[in-house]
Amino acid sequence: MGGLTLIALTLVAMNMAGNDAAVNFDAGDLRIAISSTGHVVSLYDTLGKRELLPPGKQPPLIYLTVGGKNLMPTAVIGDRRTGLFKIEFGDPAITARVRFQVKPTHVRFDLVSVTGCVPDHIQWGPFPTTIGKVVGEIIGVVRDDSFAVGIQGLNLQTNAGANKTEVGGDIAASAVEHDGGVKGSAIAIFGCAAKDALATIGRIEEAEGLPHPMLDGVWAKQSQKATLSYMIVPYGERDIVEYCKLAKRAGLQFVYHPGPFETWGHFKLNPGGFPHGDESMKGCVQMASTFGIGLGVHTLTAFITTNDPYVTPVPDPRLGRLGSSTLAAAIDEKAGEIPVADRDAFVKGQNWGWSRKFVLIGQEIAEYTDVADNPLRLVGCKRGMFGTKASLHENGADIGRLATHNYQTFYPGIDNGMADEMAARLVELFNKTGLRMMSFDGMEGLYDYGHGTWAAAHFVERCYDGWKQYAITDASGLLHFLWHDHTRMNWGEPWGKAVREGMPEQRFANQDLFDRNLFPHMMGWFELRATSSGFEATTLDDMEWVLSKGAGFNAGFALVSELGMMKANALTPAILDAVREWEAARNSGAFSAAQRERLKSTTGEWHLEAAGKGRWKLWPIAFSKTLTCTENAAEWSVENKFKAQPLRFTLRVVPGGAAIKNPAFEIGGQRVSFTTEIKPGQYFVWEGSGKASVCDADWHQIAVVAPDGAAEMPTGSQTVKFTCEPEGTTQVTARFKTLGDPESVGRR
Repeated sequence: MGGLTLIALTLVAMNMAGNDAAVNFDAGDLRIAISSTGHVVSLYDTLGKRELLPPGKQPPLIYLTVGGKNLMPTAVIGDRRTGLFKIEFGDPAITARVRFQVKPTHVRFDLVSVTGCVPDHIQWGPFPTTIGKVVGEIIGVVRDDSFAVGIQGLNLQTNAGANKTEVGGDIAASAVEHDGGVKGSAIAIFGCAAKDALATIGRIEEAEGLPHPMLDGVWAKQSQKATLSYMIVPYGERDIVEYCKLAKRAGLQFVYHPGPFETWGHFKLNPGGFPHGDESMKGCVQMASTFGIGLGVHTLTAFITTNDPYVTPVPDPRLGRLGSSTLAAAIDEKAGEIPVADRDAFVKGQNWGWSRKFVLIGQEIAEYTDVADNPLRLVGCKRGMFGTKASLHENGADIGRLATHNYQTFYPGIDNGMADEMAARLVELFNKTGLRMMSFDGMEGLYDYGHGTWAAAHFVERCYDGWKQYAITDASGLLHFLWHDHTRMNWGEPWGKAVREGMPEQRFANQDLFDRNLFPHMMGWFELRATSSGFEATTLDDMEWVLSKGAGFNAGFALVSELGMMKANALTPAILDAVREWEAARNSGAFSAAQRERLKSTTGEWHLEAAGKGRWKLWPIAFSKTLTCTENAAEWSVENKFKAQPLRFTLRVVPGGAAIKNPAFEIGGQRVSFTTEIKPGQYFVWEGSGKASVCDADWHQIAVVAPDGAAEMPTGSQTVKFTCEPEGTTQVTARFKTLGDPESVGRR
């Protein structure tokens, strides 16, 4: 029976529909019993000796939806010789054939055929359980502290997952009928000790020929390399060496381009950075390799820009459509209205659609604003869009509404080979140049207009199967089957927000998502900025906040910048050095479990310094809230939760006001003052000893100032009195810093 394992498999009177006989499967450490009517009557944890199926629940192994009606199984006939079930659904003419195979880690079920109807939907389960402490909705695994039950879709034709329920969690899968027919859906069901869930999925991948990518000989899902941080910068031929030197200083092994393409669709590289196209990229890859660095690129994989050859000057007839009709009358090249035979395609909305609407007629793209009646026609038309040619079109000519995205792009056709061509181009690019990292961003286009998750999974699989060497990948959305392909996900964008304010809730929620779904952890993208309108330059404190959270969750991140910003910010060297030390400690497993728990805190602040090979010192830090003075004096409440220590602060004169002179601080009867001038946009920093620094907006030191007097911050709540001599209307902000005792990280 082709390697079928029949240990612990019992077939009893399966041809006697209606009796209490059942077939039992050992799916790893989960024993599944199926009744003679095709319903699951037991899910038994053989390790914990307990029933996991909730009382009163007997879900179908599989059911069909036909004409909006759910057809439940009513009888099962089992064949010992072939390992097949024949499942009936009330009407003897409607049957499904399901093959079963018992393997060491799981039981496999294959839908071989459905006869007597064409189902609208085919569903495995859902199979409810009483365990649901952790529900992996994407990977399809439910867990408690001791046991895990999971389901895996074994091909592109199957989608699976899990859901939280009132009594626990359920697992389920469905067949994906992207072309209206049964495509051979297959699932694996398994049970194991909770701690072994990830390893068990790895064994299922190997047993079933699923994607099982390796990084330096280690399965990617268990490899620390999957969480490596990387640098996102717009490298090219002229500056690849400078970027590699910066990445090397930060201890980073990958540099990633945020947008190297002039067009999406044919993915033509931008000649500004890559004047010789693919050969330029290949040269960059080879140069980076001399630094021990791999290169990657970001792209909107399923989007087609309007300047791409798929659109202009002659549009490809395979461009993705929302629907089609025909012309109700001939039109010339000047017609401002287009008569059409049907309405539906031209009024259909899109989840991500461009606010403008376009149609394809022959070799012309036209825009329209609305649909009018009597006669039915498209109005507000602009002809010959995107360099296409306005032309004569005959009565009855084909006209199609183009699918669009609000990035002002089009989509490829799915079933006509166009999406496959785009995937093939990415395969060619990576194989020719040696690129090693990519994000499949924009995948929603492949399943957002009627093709479902199959199209997105198929696109990624075409790349995965075609690449000569494995590329580290992520995506804008994680689908069940693509869990196997993608190395990690790195959601969290930095645009338009300060470092600590850029989607923090989502970033931390993602860590729980990754835990639930047994996925490597990443913290998202963070910008290293110079000062700009509305934003202060990135500080070392900001970056250590990011790095400490990454250390707590064992999560990497992406450092986003560009050469001008990195050169402008005087703290860039210190920030890169901090990245190197924090990442070296994290990737070597130097932080203890207790330290990692403390580092996870969303409010905690930390500073790390090297203390010898494989060893570091970790200081807890506390910052006061940002305090404000708009006159010549203020009293601020500050708390020191650590032992008494020198007064430390960062003061800033807010841009737009006047300069101040001679700032002074008094605390507990002690006074320290500084004879200096601080101009708008400048910082004044003192670390409690030695001289203070006046710095410009990008932290370049302008002057050093000796203190007059001294001040200590006692333990507990304190009042700090501040005075200065403003030269006009001004606003000053201040933040005080206190340090706890350092602790050791690394070898003990």
